[in-house]
Amino acid sequence: MSWEAVHRLQHGDPLDLRTVPSVVGCDPVTRHGIVLTKSIPAKKFDIQTGESILSASAKCPGLIIAPPNYGLYMQCSRAFGDILREFSPLIEQYSIDEYFVDFTNRERLFKDPVEAA
Repeated sequence: MSWEAVHRLQHGDPLDLRTVPSVVGCDPVTRHGIVLTKSIPAKKFDIQTGESILSASAKCPGLIIAPPNYGLYMQCSRAFGDILREFSPLIEQYSIDEYFVDFTNRERLFKDPVEAA
């Protein structure tokens, strides 16, 4: 959700999707598909990742639905991985926005992993 929200803000959209009930998941006109990710305000409506857009829309009639922009997300994911490689050559990608970073023997360069993060 964050990558989509920031991208939209950078391109002139005045609404920050992170601050309102919103999801990424399908074509908002057809309303077919599933919730791929959701904003924190959408969680208050018990909207779950993986549920149908139809179901999520029923829980929150004013729900904002953004279609996925896979090209943007892949670009952001690669950039995120590149940043992590600056801290450790040993990283493992778990999902498009989740990585594991091995900090073993990195304490000489970065005293505290939490501080480095």
